[in-house]
Amino acid sequence: MQQKIKRQQKFLDITPNKAQQNVVGFRSGIKKSKATLFSRGKRTQDFFTEDSRLYITPKQQALLRKGVKINHNLHRWDSLSSRVVAEFVRYQPSETSLLLEYLEKRYEMFNDATGEAARSFVGQFSTVRLWNASIVGAILFGMVTMTFVYKYLGQGAAAADDVLVQQAIESQVTNVSTANTEGDAASFAEQVAQIQQTQSKQALEDEITEMVKGYPIEKMVPRIAEQDRTVAAFIVAIAKKESNWGLRVPVLDGQDCYNYWGYRGIRERMGTGGHTCFDSATDAVDTVAKRITALVEEYDRNTPEEMVVWKCGSNCAVTGGQASANKWISDVTMYFDELSTDRS
Repeated sequence: MQQKIKRQQKFLDITPNKAQQNVVGFRSGIKKSKATLFSRGKRTQDFFTEDSRLYITPKQQALLRKGVKINHNLHRWDSLSSRVVAEFVRYQPSETSLLLEYLEKRYEMFNDATGEAARSFVGQFSTVRLWNASIVGAILFGMVTMTFVYKYLGQGAAAADDVLVQQAIESQVTNVSTANTEGDAASFAEQVAQIQQTQSKQALEDEITEMVKGYPIEKMVPRIAEQDRTVAAFIVAIAKKESNWGLRVPVLDGQDCYNYWGYRGIRERMGTGGHTCFDSATDAVDTVAKRITALVEEYDRNTPEEMVVWKCGSNCAVTGGQASANKWISDVTMYFDELSTDRS
């Protein structure tokens, strides 16, 4: 006789009542375990996830068969690296790609802008300035070198270093002489001086033109700029004070006497107010420049305070007093200081 066995359903993972939970220690197991995996009718507290890198998942196996390298480097992508393949993106733009064309244009514009900026920067330095800068740099380097030599090696080493420095200087001078087309160092130095003088006079002319633009004295600027900078500064500054650069001038028979400085030298032709009437603008500049040059070079009158003799003569009391003289000095100084220093 065959006995039938009655099947009874049992819960392996979750017990149905409180009594069964106590029997299997469900509560104690839950309390002690940090994580529990329920899978296929079983539960376990010891398991590994896909990010553990301890096994290859079916998805990774399929990628490996395709020849894709799996990236297992931790902390490369915010702890998600095990799920990221090494070569995750590959993009090759076509020749007609609008993005590629835009990037190429931007790159070309960047190169052009960079090149133009470099050329503009280098173009600011003339050959003369670069030559002067190299000489100054060599002198400063020599001074620093000598300081260290004296401090750490003594005078004996300094003497040997002097020989090396002298040889270097002689070699540099020799190279300059060789590069010169005429092979003459003196001629080269003269040419450099002429270039500097030309540039300085051109800069002075530009400064004066900018200052007196629109005034009658503007036509005299080229002739004024040929003078020494200090003399030219006095010519412009005094003309501003005495005639407002040609707006208030003495005349002869209704004609401009070109006397913008209150000059009173005795001549056959004299204008209104006892002022000299010059033959031309060139004659006026040359005559006034000659007188100012004599005061500057022979009497060392290099400032408006010392040049006040132009207004007062030997006694300021007879030409308006000291207050008037002080006002003359103040007004002339304003324009003299602006031109007396080379800004180039």
